[in-house]
Amino acid sequence: MDREQQILALIRQNPFISQHEMASSIGISRSAVAGYITTLMKKGIIRGRAYVTADESTVMCIGGANLDSKANSKQAIRLASSNPVTVTESCGGVARNIAETLAGLSCQAALLTVVGDDKSGQWVLEETKKRGVDVSQSIVLHGEKTGTYTALLDATGEMFLAFANMEIYDKCSPALLFEKWSHIAAAKLVIADTNLPAETLKELVKRCGEEGIPLFIDPVSSEKTKKLPKQLLGVTAIFPNLEEACELAGITITADPDLAKLAEAIRERGVKHVFITLGSKGVMYHGEEGSRLFAPIPTSVVEVTGAGDALVAGIAYGVLHHKTFMEACSYGIAAAHITLQTAESVARELNEERLIHTISMIKGD
Repeated sequence: MDREQQILALIRQNPFISQHEMASSIGISRSAVAGYITTLMKKGIIRGRAYVTADESTVMCIGGANLDSKANSKQAIRLASSNPVTVTESCGGVARNIAETLAGLSCQAALLTVVGDDKSGQWVLEETKKRGVDVSQSIVLHGEKTGTYTALLDATGEMFLAFANMEIYDKCSPALLFEKWSHIAAAKLVIADTNLPAETLKELVKRCGEEGIPLFIDPVSSEKTKKLPKQLLGVTAIFPNLEEACELAGITITADPDLAKLAEAIRERGVKHVFITLGSKGVMYHGEEGSRLFAPIPTSVVEVTGAGDALVAGIAYGVLHHKTFMEACSYGIAAAHITLQTAESVARELNEERLIHTISMIKGD
C-alpha cells in the first residue's frame, strides 16, 4: 500500500487523527504527512479546510480549565483582618465554563486545555465530561499543577479580590495548536480565552482568519488582553468589559466613555463584532450590523461569577441557531440573567428550554 492510501485508511478509521499520530503510525515524518495531505486535498480526495468535515453545531473552546475556590464573605470585608467566609470549590476556567454552558444548551461542545497530572486536573476533566463536554483533546501534563483561581466575594456577591495561579497555560504553545489543528478546523465555531500565551493567540487568530473559521475571543482581564496581537483580522467577535475595551482601543479609561467610539477603535484592529459588557448598564453591541446598547434584564443578583462566560455562550448559541449577532445579544443577556441568580459559575438552571422561555418573556411573546 502506498503512502497516500495508508494515510487515507487512517483518516477513514479516525477522521480526527492528527498528523503527528499518522506519522507515528506509518513511520514517516510529520512534514512528510503534511505533504501527502496537501496532495490529497489538491486531488479533491480530501475536501474542506482540513481532512475532516465541520459538524453543524460543534464549538471548540480553547483555554482555561481550573479548580475554582470561592470565599463568600459573611459581612463587609475588613482589610488586614480575619474575615468570616463560606468557601466552596468547583470547576472553573473561562473556556471550560463556556463549553459547559453550551453543552447545557444542547450544543456539541469540546474543550482543548491543559491540566496537571494531579487530583485537581483529573477531577476537573471528569466533571466537565459528566456535564456533556468532549474533553478527549485536552492534555494532561506530567509534573505540572492544574490551574487554580481563588476569589474573595463581598457580602453582596461582587468580586472583591482574586488570585490566579495559571502558569500551566504557558505550555499551550503554537505547536499544540498545530498538533490539534484538525480538531479545531472541524468546528463550526472556535471560542478562545486569553489564558493562552501571546504567540499561541497570534497563531490562532492568523490561522482562523486564513481558513475562514469563526473565532470568538474572551479577553478575561485587562492584563491578559495585552497578549492579543495588534492585528485581529481573524477575530469574528470579542467580548471585553469596559476596562478591557479601553486596553484594546488604546484609550485611557474614563467614567463616561463614548462607547461607540471605543468599540470602533477595536474594530479598526480587525474585529467584526464588538460586545462591550457594562455590568448593570447592559451590553453595547457595535459591528457590521450597526450599533445598539442593550439594557440588562432586572435581576436579583446572587453572585456575578460566571455571568460573563454565560453571556458569551448565549451569544454563541444564538449565532449557531442562525440569529444575527445583534439578535444573538439578547440570548447572551438572558443567559447571564439566569446565571446571576445562582451561586454557581455555570448555572444548572440554564438549559435550552429556560433560555428560550426567558427570551420569549423579554419579547413579550
